[in-house]
Amino acid sequence: MENAGRRDITSQAEETSAVELSHNLTTVTTEIKAYQSIGGQAIFEIGRRLKWVKENDLAHGEYMKWLKESVNMNPTTAQRFVKIASELPNQYSSTDLGWKALYEIATMPPEERDNPQQLDSGETKKPDEMTVRELRETKRKLAAAYSENMANQTLLTQADKKAQKLQDQVTKLQRDPEIKQVEVEPADYQDTKADLKAANEKIADLQKLVDDAVDDHNQRLAYELELEKAKADQEEIKADLSDLEVKRQNMLKQNAQIREVQKMVKSINELLDNFAVLRNRLDTTMLPDESSLVQGLTEMADKLIENGQVLHDDLAHPYHV
Repeated sequence: MENAGRRDITSQAEETSAVELSHNLTTVTTEIKAYQSIGGQAIFEIGRRLKWVKENDLAHGEYMKWLKESVNMNPTTAQRFVKIASELPNQYSSTDLGWKALYEIATMPPEERDNPQQLDSGETKKPDEMTVRELRETKRKLAAAYSENMANQTLLTQADKKAQKLQDQVTKLQRDPEIKQVEVEPADYQDTKADLKAANEKIADLQKLVDDAVDDHNQRLAYELELEKAKADQEEIKADLSDLEVKRQNMLKQNAQIREVQKMVKSINELLDNFAVLRNRLDTTMLPDESSLVQGLTEMADKLIENGQVLHDDLAHPYHV
């Protein structure tokens, strides 16, 4: 049953991806908010629309301002939604993964996105089964393996070149008839032999320098990977702080409104106390009929009843935007 539901979502995603997007910013904004409300399967459609707004300049040069004020999304998060929609195929639109996990998958090498990977815990999982932490662990391992493979390829290439050079020298010696006929050791043979030994020692020293350079390169690459991770974590922290700041501002507004309402309630209670005193002291039989005072008191009582009933209904059935 669950698989059938996912197939329906996938089919819907494939159909909607073929629908042309609107050039009206209000329409696109409304669509993004609608997809935000239905959860993870809408991540692709949100990213697709964000990319559409930016590429077609629907916000007229104010994309960042539109993100903050109309969509309530920080630029880093928006960029990652666009990355997900651009890199991952539609099959991921039916997963239950959040946007952070989908972003980690989108930034993996394409050939590794469906391959099972062994984790430090000993478990073997496919990327769409991993947590965000496990996906980052897997990406670091893949990057380290790629660096090691590139270093090995460099060493193999150097070794192949040396072997080919030696083979060419042997072939040349075998084809040279004059060299074949030499049976007496040349006068400079020992000197040449010593020079060859020195050359071999120099080659060994150079090889050590190459090995040290490869190690240094690998260490530098590992440092850059850690630095990249630190930057990504910093961006996430900034995004979280931005969200917290929005919540803090909303709470400040709410507290200010509460204080204002409390002040007004106090004033209204004082007014009602005065109204009760008036009611107890007023002898209506002493007032002339149809007088302006009677009319004014009647209108005041009607307003109290009407506004009191409206407030009662609002409190009984609150409406939150």
